[in-house]
Amino acid sequence: MEKSLKIIRYLVLGGVFFVPFIVLIVSESLFFPFITGKNFSFRILIEILFGLWLILALYDKKYRPKKSWILFFLIAFGAVLTLSSFFGENLYRSFWSNYERMEGLITHLHLLAYFFVLTGVLITEKLWKRFFNTSLAVSAIVGIYGLLQLFGKFAIHQSNVRLDATLGNASYLAIYMVFHIFIALFYFAREKKWYKWFYIPLIILQTTVLYHTATRGAILGLVGGVIIASILIVLFSEKRKIKIAAMSFFFGILILFSMFWIFKDSQFVKQSPVLSRFSTISLEETTTQSRFVIWKMSWKGFKEKPILGWGPENYNLVFNKYYEPVLYKQEAWFDRAHNVFFDRLTTNGILGLLAYLGLFLSSFYYLLLKRRKYGFSVYDSSILTGLLAAYFFHNLFVFDNIISFILFFAVLGYVNNRVVADIEIPANEDLISADEDYKKPVFVAIILVAAIFSIYILNVPALLASRNLLGAFQESSIGNFKGAFQKFKKSISYGSFGSTEASEHLMSFAIKISQQPNLDENFKSEVFETASLEIKKQIKRFPNDIRYMVFLGSFYNQFGRYEEAIDILRKAVSLSPRKQALYFELGSAYLNSGQNEKAIEVLRTAFELYPSFGEARKIYAVSLVRAGKIEFAEKILKEKYGTYIIADLRLMNAYNSVGEFNKVALVWEKIVEKSPNSAQYRVSLGAAYLQIGERAKAIEQLKKAIEIEPNFKDLGEYYISEILAGRNP
Repeated sequence: MEKSLKIIRYLVLGGVFFVPFIVLIVSESLFFPFITGKNFSFRILIEILFGLWLILALYDKKYRPKKSWILFFLIAFGAVLTLSSFFGENLYRSFWSNYERMEGLITHLHLLAYFFVLTGVLITEKLWKRFFNTSLAVSAIVGIYGLLQLFGKFAIHQSNVRLDATLGNASYLAIYMVFHIFIALFYFAREKKWYKWFYIPLIILQTTVLYHTATRGAILGLVGGVIIASILIVLFSEKRKIKIAAMSFFFGILILFSMFWIFKDSQFVKQSPVLSRFSTISLEETTTQSRFVIWKMSWKGFKEKPILGWGPENYNLVFNKYYEPVLYKQEAWFDRAHNVFFDRLTTNGILGLLAYLGLFLSSFYYLLLKRRKYGFSVYDSSILTGLLAAYFFHNLFVFDNIISFILFFAVLGYVNNRVVADIEIPANEDLISADEDYKKPVFVAIILVAAIFSIYILNVPALLASRNLLGAFQESSIGNFKGAFQKFKKSISYGSFGSTEASEHLMSFAIKISQQPNLDENFKSEVFETASLEIKKQIKRFPNDIRYMVFLGSFYNQFGRYEEAIDILRKAVSLSPRKQALYFELGSAYLNSGQNEKAIEVLRTAFELYPSFGEARKIYAVSLVRAGKIEFAEKILKEKYGTYIIADLRLMNAYNSVGEFNKVALVWEKIVEKSPNSAQYRVSLGAAYLQIGERAKAIEQLKKAIEIEPNFKDLGEYYISEILAGRNP
C-alpha cells in the first residue's frame, strides 16, 4: 500500500504542477475559447486530483488540512455561497453560471478543493518554491506572447492596442502579471545564490506587458502594493541601509507620479495609448460616473436581500430592477458590478462579503501581526502583503476570472502552510481506526466512482453543447443552414447550461434564414417555432430575467407577431421599469401594429426617463410624426438640436409615411451632408427631389452618384434621360 500511496502522491504533485499551464489553453473548438478551455481543464483536473488527494488523506493524516483562520474563512465563504445559491433568485444559474464567465458555485467548490489539494501535498518550502517558479516560467511564455502582440507578430484579440495574450482580455492579463511580478520579487528577495538575478529580466518583461495592457486598476494596484511593501520594509527592517533604500524607492515613485501629473496634458502623454488613459482619470469621467451609478444600484439590491444576497451569478437581476436611465451609454446587460466587493455584497449578502474579506484579513493577520511567530521575514511579510493589497485594489474596479482565482488561492495556500507547518496532528485523529481498516478500500472505491461521475456530469454535456454550438456557427457561415439547425438542436439537447446560449443564438439564426429567399418555407417555419419554443423554456427557467423576454419580444417583432411581442415586452417593462431599451422595443411593436397612441405613450415614458438621451428623443419624435403630431415632434427635436431636420433615416421614413415629402428631401440633404461619398444616399436624395418636382436637383444628385460609383453609370444615365424626357423613372 505504501508504494501505491507514493505513486498517488506523485500523480497529485504532477497535476498540481500542471495547473499553472492552464493559462496557455485557448480552445478554438469551444465557444468563448479563452474562457471555456481553461475552466473545463481546471475543473476536470481538480476533480481527478481531489479524488486522489482524498485517498492520500484517508491513509495518511499528514495530507489532511490543519486548522487556521484562512481555512476557516475559506470554508465559511464556500458555505455562504452554497446557502446563497439555494436561497437566492435562481439556483440553476447560481450553480452553473454560463460560458462567458464560468464562475458560479461550481467553480468556487472546485477552488476550495484546489486549496485542499494544494495545501495537502505542497508541504515543504522546497515544493512551494518549485511550484511558484513553474508558474513564473509559464508567465514568461505568456509575457513573450504579449510582446509578440505588441510588435504585431500576433493579433490582439480584445482591442487594437491593449495586450491580452492567451487570456483574451487585457484586464485578466494585467492582474496575472501583477501576481507574478510580486512572486518574482518575493523569490528575488529570498534567494541567496547568484541565479536570483534571473528574476530581474523576468520582472521587466512582466512589467512591460502589464504596462501595455493599459489596465488602470491593475497598474495602480501594482504601484500601491509596491508602496505598501516599501513602507512595511521601512517599519520592520532593522538595517539602516535597507530602510534608506526602501524609503528612496518610495519617494522615487512619488516623484514619477508628480512628474506625470505635471505633464499629463502634454502631447507625449496624449499620444500614448496607455498614458492617455491615466491622464483622463477623474470623478467626472464617464466610466467613473457609470461605476458610481452601478455601485449605487448594487447598494439598493443589497438592502433588499442583505443577509445572503440574490445568489451567485444573479447580479443581472439587480442591474435590471434598479437600472438608472443615465447608463444609456453603457452596455445593456451588466452581469457584474465591476467591483468584487459590491458583487459579493449584492449576490452573497453581508455574510458573503465578510467571509471574502476574512480571507484578506486573516492573511494580513499572519503576515503582519504574527509574522515573527510564523517565521515570515521582513521581505516575506512586506512583499506578500503588497501583493494582496494590489489584488484588493484591482478588485475595486473589475471582477475575477479563473486564472486570478487560481493565483489568489495559491498565495492563500502558501501563507496558510507557513502558518500550520509546525502543527502536529494527534495520533488519535485518524478518520478510520486501525480496527476498521477494512473500510478504507470501500471508501477508495466510492471516491473513484464519485470522481468519474463528477467528471461526466459536471463537464461532458456542457463541453459537447459548446462544440456543437460552435459547429452551428461554422455551418451557417458556409451556407449549410440545415446542417447548422441540426447542430443548434444537438447543442440544446444535452440539457446543459449551454442550452441557454444556444437558444439565444438560434433566434438570431432564425432571423438570418428568414431573409434567405431560396430556402423552403416549411424549414423556415420549423426553425422559427423551435427558436421561440426554446427561448420560452429559458423564460420559464429564469422567470425574473428580462434578457430572454427582450430577445423573444424583438424576435416576434421581426416576424410581425406584434401582439405576442407586446405581451412579453410589457412583462419585461414591469420587471425593469426604468430601462429605455425595453420601451423602444415595446413602442416599435405598438407602432407596427398600428396602435400609435399607445406607442407615443410608451416612447414618451422612455424619453422622460432621461431627456438628455438623444436616441430616446429621436425615437419619440418619430412616433409623433407617424401619428401626425408633427409640430410637437419638431418642437421636441428643436429643444436639443436647434432644428427639426436631422440626419436620421427613421425620421425620413416617418415624414414619408405621412406625405411630408418636402421634409423628406430636407432630411435626405442632412444625411448626404453627413455621408457625402455614399452613392446610394445620393440616388435616394435625387428620388426625393423628383418627388417634389425639383428635377434639376434630382439630375445633379444622379450625376454625383455616377462620379462616386462608376458602375452606376449606365443605370444613372438612363434615369437622367427619363427625367429629361419628363418621365419619372
